[in-house]
Amino acid sequence: MAFDYVLERELAFYETDMAGIAHFSNFFRWMEITEHAFLKSLGFEPVVQEGDQFWGWPRVRASCDYHAPVRYGDRFQVHLFVKEIKQKSVVYFYRFRKVEADGSMTPMARAEMTSVYAGFDVPSQSMMALDLQTELLDKLEVAPPDLIKAARTHRP
Repeated sequence: MAFDYVLERELAFYETDMAGIAHFSNFFRWMEITEHAFLKSLGFEPVVQEGDQFWGWPRVRASCDYHAPVRYGDRFQVHLFVKEIKQKSVVYFYRFRKVEADGSMTPMARAEMTSVYAGFDVPSQSMMALDLQTELLDKLEVAPPDLIKAARTHRP
């Protein structure tokens, strides 16, 4: 069973603003990229299409608190934690940390995002939330509360 996933990457130039730091909107992209990598690591595609039917994970809530900048070329981690599993959705908590040259970590941001499992019918243009698949529920678990509390306070 899985409750967390870590994605490490380098900040690209196109992700910076005029001040040379990561533009705030990228944090939301990185949350989605990390969520997709997490789902794929469990054997699930984030979007599935069969004819005129699609299944995926629209976001219904996302927030981010910023603590320190990250600049072009800096390495950083996006650490996803499963905070809550509901009948039709998953709530994720994210911790962003810059990887320093000596291997230490500097807190950058923390965030939350709620993704709902949903189906979309193209001909009728209708979307509806669906129960989470049993196969996914068998692989997911909620992260221990003390782990999320430590991540929220930026402890290792």
